[in-house]
Amino acid sequence: MKTRKLISAFCLLALSFTAVAQNKMLSVEEAVSKARTTLAADRLSQLQWIPQSTNFSYVGKKQGKEIIIVQSATSLLRDSILGIEEFNTAFINLFPKEKGMGRFPFITWVNASAFRFQYSNGVYLFNLINKTIKLLAKAPKEAEDLDFEPNTNRLAYTLFHNLFVNENGIGASNNEQNLDGQIASKKDIITTDGSNVITYGKAVHRNEFGIVKGTFFSTNGNKIAFYKLAEGMVSDYQLMNVNLNDTNSSVLSKPNSFEILKYPMAGNNSHQAKVMIYDFKKKRTLEVASSGDPEQYLTNIAWSPDEEYLYIAVLNRDQNEMKLQQYDGTTGQFIKTLFTETHAKYVEPEKAMYFIKNDPSKFIWFSEKDGYNHLYLYNSKGEQLKQITKGTTNVSDIIGCDVKGTVLYYHLLSSDGLNKNVCKLDLKTFTSTTINKLEGQHNGLISEDGNFVLEQLSSSSIPRRYLLMDQKGKELSILMNASNPIRDYKDCKLKLFSIPSGDKKFQLNCRMFLPADFDSTKKYPVLVYVYGGPHAQMITNTWLGGADLWLYYMAQQGYVIFTMDNRGSMNRGIEFENATFRNLGKYELEDQLTGVAYLKSLKYVDPNRMGVYGWSFGGFMSTSLMTKTPDVFKVGVAGGPVIDWRMYEIMYTERYMDMPQNNPEGYRNADLTNYAKNLKGKLLLIHGTNDNVVLWQHSLSFLKKCVDEGVLVDYFVYPGHEHNVLGPDRVHLMKKITQYIKENL
Repeated sequence: MKTRKLISAFCLLALSFTAVAQNKMLSVEEAVSKARTTLAADRLSQLQWIPQSTNFSYVGKKQGKEIIIVQSATSLLRDSILGIEEFNTAFINLFPKEKGMGRFPFITWVNASAFRFQYSNGVYLFNLINKTIKLLAKAPKEAEDLDFEPNTNRLAYTLFHNLFVNENGIGASNNEQNLDGQIASKKDIITTDGSNVITYGKAVHRNEFGIVKGTFFSTNGNKIAFYKLAEGMVSDYQLMNVNLNDTNSSVLSKPNSFEILKYPMAGNNSHQAKVMIYDFKKKRTLEVASSGDPEQYLTNIAWSPDEEYLYIAVLNRDQNEMKLQQYDGTTGQFIKTLFTETHAKYVEPEKAMYFIKNDPSKFIWFSEKDGYNHLYLYNSKGEQLKQITKGTTNVSDIIGCDVKGTVLYYHLLSSDGLNKNVCKLDLKTFTSTTINKLEGQHNGLISEDGNFVLEQLSSSSIPRRYLLMDQKGKELSILMNASNPIRDYKDCKLKLFSIPSGDKKFQLNCRMFLPADFDSTKKYPVLVYVYGGPHAQMITNTWLGGADLWLYYMAQQGYVIFTMDNRGSMNRGIEFENATFRNLGKYELEDQLTGVAYLKSLKYVDPNRMGVYGWSFGGFMSTSLMTKTPDVFKVGVAGGPVIDWRMYEIMYTERYMDMPQNNPEGYRNADLTNYAKNLKGKLLLIHGTNDNVVLWQHSLSFLKKCVDEGVLVDYFVYPGHEHNVLGPDRVHLMKKITQYIKENL
């Protein structure tokens, strides 16, 4: 009897501890600084397949220290093959002045007995058999844009506006050249005439069109294509560097310096790009003979598998015509246009051609020409052989192909854009199958032989799960099933749903968090978090519905949190995405107001206490809603807001708005200084002083118009920060936003 009472008492005590734990409230600091660490779902770090095998690896922990674990997909046996202490022994032998690493650097397997890693602008090889480290290639510490080619161990990099390539670690440490106090070897130099207005080897076109880098090694590394960017014709824009004094972080340096930025604004002169080729065997540089408007866009660069041809998707400045062009990889001369794509609004190529393994005569091309992003099979002559995916869904990317070139894996989004699955395509029958049909966001890694799939799955009910499956979708093992990282905190119910647009033409995805301890008989204030612009999707069927943990914190504070993906956002088909063409802010605002009408229909929503917050395009939307519909929201926060699209970059703006000269009414309607006089509620604008994306001038121009109109507005700047306030100051930012919303809502 006593034992039973003791057990009962213990259970009651455990339940009370659970109740206390589940009543914990997040703080702003936790929601911001721990959202990607201790309050994020556990993950398998560095999960990857090992080449020439059916083994995979990840970084785990043993007795609190990191280890590399290898597991067989066939036997499921696992083994710890290298601890961080063993790694550091070899590391310190090579770098005796260093203390070693607390965590493994990112590794890339070369084969089952060796992997590469990068340290201090050098690429190194770790040999698992003899536990030694070897230098493969190295760039100076000041170098940028590193691009390593594994077949030849060549390392491309940029320095003082020029392109360099280091081979086999030789030369980079030889202090043979010193320009502007920076050191590089003469042996590495590819170009020599780089300057403040001419740069080589860097990404161009403001990183639009899927461009993320400026160098492109050929298939076997014997040649390299790279961008040459001329900006002398682009207007200068000065950014004020508000630098802190090195000896006293609370004192600003005097006087401030100014950074000259080449910023091509809509309707003005654009920069001019060329593509160059360097042949390592012939030691020769040549210019690809692209013709036409010098302000056209050269995108989606790809080499043929035999390195004989270079392909460039050439897009006109109006962005309504794309030509996939073929050039001779030896001479740079134009050969032919494979095909042309046009659209009345815009064409936006973002992915280079994908050659079929073991059949270089065929390649796959991404296109939205049927209204959705799908895969098309072409031959090397540019003739379309087949549309190989179809439907009211979008293919987001190709994962890979098996070694035989018979099976292609890709990610496919659901028609509502909320879910993403791994699909397998038979390249003989062109039949597709879905590997795992569970709802949620699946991300797959395919074994080299194509017989096994590693999947990471997340949904609104699954924080993160790792699965090993065969190619038919049979589950072989659950590698990790992460627990709810905020299980100890007060719960806020998440709802994912859709509502019809005002014209009933589309379903608009919505996400809502209800306050902790929700009581449907009470009236709650609402915070609408908005982005609303192209190339963004706020709502997905993933953990927290894709929301930031700070939004969850605000729900705990007693707010209904609402977000909608309006027309113009991505992954819903081209008609949904380009509906806003030439009228940014019009249909997006209409859809957000449809969301507001839905909120007002809910008995537990207080229509007199509604706030809105957004950043970048979301800042444009927040300011639009506060000024174009001034009676709807009581308070708004707009971070890094676009105010006048005439002051935003050419590549993005002209795609969605056309040139100001051709669309004066659209630009006038989207210029928010014209509506400053309407502001009634409390509005806080925030900007980083060194913002090189949405220039500081945007919010300053709105502030000046408010002063001219006698309208009171609140303003806060972050000295030295660019478009996003990152690092330790982000906690300050979110505290500031939280305080403003609470005080005024």
